[in-house]
Formats: sequence, C-alpha cells, structure tokens
Amino acid sequence: MASSIDRQAVQSCLERLASHSGEELLSKPPHWGDAIMCDGLLYAARALRIEAPVRRAIKWFEPKLAAGPDLERWFWFWSAEALPALGLYQATGKSDYLEYARAIVDTVEHKTPHTADGVPIPHPPEPIVWIDVVYFVAPAMALLGRLTRDEAMVGRALDQVLLHAKYLLDPVTDLFWHVANAEKRTHSPCLWARGNSWFSIACSQVLREIKTAGLEGRFGGKAEDAALDLARQMNAISALQDQASGLWHTVLEQPTSYLESSASAGFALGVGRALQLDLDRLNSFRARRTYERAISAICTKINSAGEFTGVSQQTPPGDFAHYQSIEVGTAPFGSGVCMMALAEALEQAP
Repeated sequence: MASSIDRQAVQSCLERLASHSGEELLSKPPHWGDAIMCDGLLYAARALRIEAPVRRAIKWFEPKLAAGPDLERWFWFWSAEALPALGLYQATGKSDYLEYARAIVDTVEHKTPHTADGVPIPHPPEPIVWIDVVYFVAPAMALLGRLTRDEAMVGRALDQVLLHAKYLLDPVTDLFWHVANAEKRTHSPCLWARGNSWFSIACSQVLREIKTAGLEGRFGGKAEDAALDLARQMNAISALQDQASGLWHTVLEQPTSYLESSASAGFALGVGRALQLDLDRLNSFRARRTYERAISAICTKINSAGEFTGVSQQTPPGDFAHYQSIEVGTAPFGSGVCMMALAEALEQAP
C-alpha cells in the first residue's frame, strides 16, 4: 500500500526540531529528559545524514564521560543516559561510551532495589512498579547485550518487558496502568497515554534487537508473548486515536482529557516499529493508517522555532483530575521521542 507520508515535510520538520534541540540541549538547565533529547539527536543525525547533531550530543556528554555516571542521583537522570551513551559508541567507536552504559546497566541489575521477581523500583522502599521504567531499563539492556554479544543480557531485557506487563497490563483494554503495587496487586486508576507510549517504544526496541541479533529462536515463547502484548496494545491504541487531529488524549480512555503530543510521538514510533516487525495479531491495515496520521499530526506540533509543543510536563500518577491539571508546553523528553519517530519515518519513507 502506498504511503501518504510526505517525506519532504517530515525531513523539514526533523531538520528544524534537531537544530533547535541541539542548541537547547547545550544551553538549558539540567532535566531528567535531557538524555532522551540527546538520543533523539543521534536518531536525527542518522536519518538526515548530518554530523551537527552528533557533535552537539558529544559536547553535552563530554563532562559526564569524564566523571562517569552519577549513580547517586535520582534514578530517572542516570538510567536514561545508557541509551545515548550506546548511540554515541555506535557513532564514534569510542569504548568509553560503552563502559559508561555498562556501568548504568550493571547498577540497574545489581544495585537498584527490585521487586521480589526483579523489577527495578525507582522510589523505594514501597514496591511500586512504574510503566515508565521499562523504557529506562529494557532497551539499553537489549542494545548493550547485542553490541557485546551477551545473549543472556538480551534475554534479561525481554524479561523486564514481560515483568512490567505482568503488573501493569490491563487485560480488558490491552493497555497499561501508570503504576502498580507489586505486593498488594493494586494499580493507579487511569490509563495514562505517555506511560503507554513508553511501553510501546521499549517493547518494540527490545524485539528489534532480538531480531537484529538473530535470537528469535533462543527466546521463542517469551518473544512471542511480548510481541503479542505489543500487537494488542497497538490495536487498542489505533482505536483510540483522535480522528480529527491524529493525536491521543492524555488519559486514553477519557476523550474529555486534552490531546497530548509526546505520547502521540511515542505511539507513532511504536506503531511504525510494530509494522516493521510484521507482528502477528497486529491489524496492519489499521496500524498503517494510524501511523501515517500520527506522523502528520506530530509534524503540526513543531512550531517555526523548532519547538515540539503540546507536551505534558513531568507527571506522577494520580486520578483523572490530576492528569488534567498537568501543564502543557515543551520538554526535552518530548523533543527526543519526536526526533526518534520522525527519523524512523524518514528512513522508512519511499
């Protein structure tokens, strides 16, 4: 089926966003989402075949590389740095980046508090499982495992995807709760869009690393389970896309909640990857239409200055009124995910 994605428009939007993000990353106050913006710049550099985003990513990472990861900081800051470190290793071949990422993954696996079955807990001691965490840990583990030919590590990344689904997947909607108590088996009351997008990004990347490494046979049933979770989620997400805008509501099951850009970028990335993976049980015809509308929609949220707008700010779990109260603007994690989505769309477009 012919694609309706305007390649030239996507390229123009990505160029504008990458230019602004590269400048912003080097001048703004620190934010936990900066590492995601840095990673997005590396995606943009590959898709656009330009070096400027890589140079800016290297410059941002230089002091971190010299000092090593600050593993005493808030979990969300340092855990997110593993992916751009691995991206910079791939871009430069410099082994220091690989070791930086290895130190982070080692800390996640062996020093961070966990549930009894191994899910990292970002805010101990209460055993609360967060859907966001699957993105902060599993893709980096899978990529590091593939790059170092550590098949067991790739398998542990897949385990993280499945464990997060164990606690957070709602079998009625095929969507994911924001947080759950691993001991009480209770969960937060809303199906938060950005949290769901973190799962779609993480699961699709882990499955892609497994495929790239040729490990489908080794992980057989587990990989099939994760692929089924992703396919069902993407089918559910397609049904919830706002038809007028191509975006998604910040509380997915509440059409009166506002439309939110970063989740929409994450879903664009996840649906696009699901299509590339050719998942069983994925409604590919509907997913293709969803994907094309989503890519067009997030392009409209990039203003003339290169800012990705309409992004809800840092969002702890709560009730519907709480999610509705979160301010909307720009954020580095939103820009980063948008660059990833547009970069992969550009690479796939005819």
